[in-house]
Amino acid sequence: MTSRIHTADAEDRDRLWPAVSAEHLFSSLDAFRAHHAEAPWRLRVTDRGEAALLGPWREHLRVLAMRSVWGTDNAVPAFVADALEQAGAHGFASVLSPLLPDVLLRSYLASGMRIQQRVVVIQGHPELVLPAWPPLGVVIRAGRRADLAAVSRLDSQCFEAFWGYAPCELAALIAGERLAVAQASGGAIIGYTLATVSRGAGTLARLAVAPHARRAGIGSALLAEAAAWALNAGAVTLALCTQEENMASRALYAGAGLVEVDERYAMAVVEVDQEGRA
Repeated sequence: MTSRIHTADAEDRDRLWPAVSAEHLFSSLDAFRAHHAEAPWRLRVTDRGEAALLGPWREHLRVLAMRSVWGTDNAVPAFVADALEQAGAHGFASVLSPLLPDVLLRSYLASGMRIQQRVVVIQGHPELVLPAWPPLGVVIRAGRRADLAAVSRLDSQCFEAFWGYAPCELAALIAGERLAVAQASGGAIIGYTLATVSRGAGTLARLAVAPHARRAGIGSALLAEAAAWALNAGAVTLALCTQEENMASRALYAGAGLVEVDERYAMAVVEVDQEGRA
């Protein structure tokens, strides 16, 4: 049986750092310590060494995400119940599970959660991504902080509320990831990517093209440019996720030479009632 779940203290926090670092959740121990100091209740632990890291899914949504859980399947129901209590106490309307393979999501579903989003994981080698060039009049360049407002407007056009980022979230991502933008001849930003490379693993965190500019090759050009950048930055693999129902996105990546992983992933959700229970 899982022991009592409580808010982590500084010793608990530092003990968990190797596990947190392995999942690339924070750039440094200092960043993790600052996150904990801001809201200690978001790091939940037991005396047996089990833990869960909570946090807002998106700033504009009242969704509390279980960013990661370290424990056995038997510990999951208690952590889900605790997350619901914390969500109710801090003004959230629902709790979201981590993104997990279907087989690992079963304990969350058995705890009263239901599938919220299904996701396809796509991967390959950056040097094998087929080259592509933007159409005439469009250039792809490295992004800069001054592009934030335009990128934020584009993001809101391209993604539904569940996946969209608030401007402050995009600003934080741009500060820690590599931004590239597709710019039309008139100066408008009509596409962008966010990418990272860590320990040889490249991740394409975002690829967006304005609705009016799609099916002109801009997405393929952005993908090729991001893959080339990742390769130059030392990546030997390139991975990304997209929604299972987003067939246009899946076709783009398949056409560029990336391959879908057979295993399917998903996130589950449960609402909070007025007492903070499922």
